Amino acid sequence: MGSSHLFTRNRLIVAFITIAGLLILNTLWGIASTTNLGGGDFWGYWSATFLLRNGQNPYDPDAMRLVQATQMHTGLDFTIMSWNPPTLFVVILPLTLLSITSAKFIWLIANLTLIATTILMLIKLYLPQDNAKLKLMFLLLAFLMPQILSGVYVGQVTILVTFGLVTSMILIRKNHWFWAGAILILTTIKPHLVVLQIIYLFLYMIQRKKIQGWAGILLAGSVFLVILFGLRPQLISDLVGLSKIAPTKWYTPTIGGWISFIGATEIARYLIVLFLPIPFILAKYHTSFSMELSIALLTLITVPFTFFGWSYDQVILLIPIAQIFYWLYQLRAVALKYVLSTFMILVVVINYYQKVTDTYEVYYVWVPLFWCLVFGITWYYYYTRLTYIHE
Repeated sequence: MGSSHLFTRNRLIVAFITIAGLLILNTLWGIASTTNLGGGDFWGYWSATFLLRNGQNPYDPDAMRLVQATQMHTGLDFTIMSWNPPTLFVVILPLTLLSITSAKFIWLIANLTLIATTILMLIKLYLPQDNAKLKLMFLLLAFLMPQILSGVYVGQVTILVTFGLVTSMILIRKNHWFWAGAILILTTIKPHLVVLQIIYLFLYMIQRKKIQGWAGILLAGSVFLVILFGLRPQLISDLVGLSKIAPTKWYTPTIGGWISFIGATEIARYLIVLFLPIPFILAKYHTSFSMELSIALLTLITVPFTFFGWSYDQVILLIPIAQIFYWLYQLRAVALKYVLSTFMILVVVINYYQKVTDTYEVYYVWVPLFWCLVFGITWYYYYTRLTYIHE
C-alpha cells in the first residue's frame, strides 16, 4: 500500500513539474514573440548566419541591413553586425532554418539552460561540500548577476564560451580528454576572453601526455572549417575584408579600454600580452596550483586586461566567484565573512543601478577589479592566516 501511495505521489510530482514547465514556456513564448526579449545581438548573429547559409558574406553590412529589414523588421536606424569569428555561425546555423521569432525563442531557452548547467557544473567543481546553503547562495548570486540577465535579454553568446571552458574542466576531471579538447571549440567564439586559460589547458594536457585533448580540438576545428568553407568558399577573403571595416577602438570595460577612453594611449589595450608567462608558471607548479584555482586566477586576470570585453562578457567571472565562495565557506573569521558578503551584494546592486541608468560601458571596468580584490583577500587568508575550518 505504501509503495502504491509513493508511486501515485511521484506521478503527481512529475505531472506538476510538466504542467509548470509548459506554462513557463508558454509565458516565455508570449513575451519573446511580442517584445525584444532575446533579440538585440542575436539579430546580428542570426542575420550573419542566414547570409552564410545562403552562400553570402556574413560580414557584409549592406547584406546584413537587407536581411534585418526584410526578415525581422527591427525598426532600428542602424545595422546590428556580428564581428565574432565564424565558428559562432556553425552553432547558430540550425536556428536559421526557423523564423527569426522561433529562433529567438529557442535561443532564449538554450541560453537559460546553458546558464543553469554552467552554474551547476561550477558548484560541482568548486563547491563539493555537503552544504546546501552555500550552494543556494552561489546559485542565487549567479542568476541575479545583471551581466547574466542583460546577456539573456539581448541574446548574447558569452555563456557559450563560459560553458565550453567549464565543461572542459569537468571532462578533464572525468578523464574524457578527447571531449575536453573538442568542447573548447566553443571558446573560439570569443577567444579574447580565454587567451590565458586555453594556453594553460593545452599545457596541462601536454604535461599529462594526453594527446587526445589536442586531437579533440583539432578534429572539432576541422569539422567546423569543413562546414564553413562548404557554405562559403570565399570565407578567407570575407575575413580579410572584415579586418578593414570592423571597429577596433571600442571603449569597453577593460583597463586598456579605460586608458584609451581618457586619451592616454592605445598601447594599453594589449596589456594581456604581459601576462602570457603566467599560464606556463601555473602549469609548471601544478602541484601547488590546482587546475580549478589556475583557471579561476587566469580568468580573473584576462577579463580586465584583455583586448576588449563588454559588461555582459563579465559573466565568465562566475568561475573565480565560485572559487571565492569556497574560500568564504572555509573562513572562520565571521566578521570578515559578513563584510565581504555584504560588499558582494552591493556590487550586484550597483551593477543594477548602472544598467537602469544606462551607464556607458567603460564605467563597468571596476567590476572585475572588485572581484580581483576579494579573490586576493580570501586567497591570502586561506593560505597564510590559516583561519579556515577545513584544509
